[in-house]
Amino acid sequence: MKPFNIGILKATVDNLLTNRALLRSKYANLELDDEEEDDECINCSQDIDWKFIANVRKNIEDNIDNPALTVDVLCNLMGMSRTSFYNKLRALTDQAPGDYIRLIRLKRSVKLLKEGTHSITEIAEMTGFSDAKYFREVFKKHFNVSPSQYGKEGKPHKEGSKAGKENKSDKEGGEKEE
Repeated sequence: MKPFNIGILKATVDNLLTNRALLRSKYANLELDDEEEDDECINCSQDIDWKFIANVRKNIEDNIDNPALTVDVLCNLMGMSRTSFYNKLRALTDQAPGDYIRLIRLKRSVKLLKEGTHSITEIAEMTGFSDAKYFREVFKKHFNVSPSQYGKEGKPHKEGSKAGKENKSDKEGGEKEE
């Protein structure tokens, strides 16, 4: 046995754990604005883990409107077994594949809500949720606010508009006369 310094060993282990946590947060914290992410991560294209996450994300985004996109379908698209896909994605993002798919769908729905050009039902269908009620439930659970409320708060360019307020209340079934 070679002698070693306990302080150096502890620092090395601590650095490894810290770096793994940073990688998990980076891979799990997705932004759908690809241009910004590419700028800040120039050397990441060489990283095999980054390529894997980018490929998973691309496959999900290409099929985002498909309600039949399941973990099994994604595994087939990736050419991996379900177990190895689960283990790799879980290690990189600290999320199960089903949760990861749902997260990407929810982030796309946020983007669509901010645009303000679609109804909640249309957004649910465009992001692969076959049931608008389930979409509302999942959205509220994740963001702690309903999609319609998020749409109202997330669209500052329409808040001052009288027509925008009337249209939103009509979509929700409320009656608003001014």
